[in-house]
Amino acid sequence: MIVAAVLAAGVLLCIGGAIAWTARLLYIGNLDAGALAEKTAVPSSGSALDWPELHLLGVVPQPDSEPLVLLHVVWPAYPERQATLLVALAPEDTVSVPLLAEWCAGAASVSPLRRYGSELELRRRESLERVHAVLLAEDGTTVQR
Repeated sequence: MIVAAVLAAGVLLCIGGAIAWTARLLYIGNLDAGALAEKTAVPSSGSALDWPELHLLGVVPQPDSEPLVLLHVVWPAYPERQATLLVALAPEDTVSVPLLAEWCAGAASVSPLRRYGSELELRRRESLERVHAVLLAEDGTTVQR
């Protein structure tokens, strides 16, 4: 009798975990779909922040000023479209630069989102990992092949 109750509780726990994991995957998928729909509904202004997806080609923290980081990005669908972004992170932020470097090394797909004014959010697709920053400057470059 006790064994049956423990087995039933274990099965219910597994089912609950599977439902929670499925809900998480649906939430992340909806974030990705929403970001893509938002980007494709509005004509692009030419800014890398308006691209539906980007990959980080380089992450260069500026040694003179701790929270400044240069990001070299590319639109994977159009490899000739590249840009360099100068962003400012929060001074107490110690997680974002290693996270950006990890995304760069793994060629992660990143969704850029504009926030209030010059604030932006970079979110790794298929995850909830995010980096918040302020865009200070953008240099759009095009590489001819």
